[in-house]
Amino acid sequence: MKTESVYPERWEERTRNEVLVLIDDCIRWYDHGRIKRSLGWMGPVQYRQS
Repeated sequence: MKTESVYPERWEERTRNEVLVLIDDCIRWYDHGRIKRSLGWMGPVQYRQS
């Protein structure tokens, strides 16, 4: 997880739902958004579907 979203300056001011949204966004990006050279410049889900 990205440090900026996990350890902001005022971490204790975040609600549980805000934290869950950040985690969900990170997981979605990791599975769908990030591209890998070893997968032919596709994301992991896109590669599995091809």
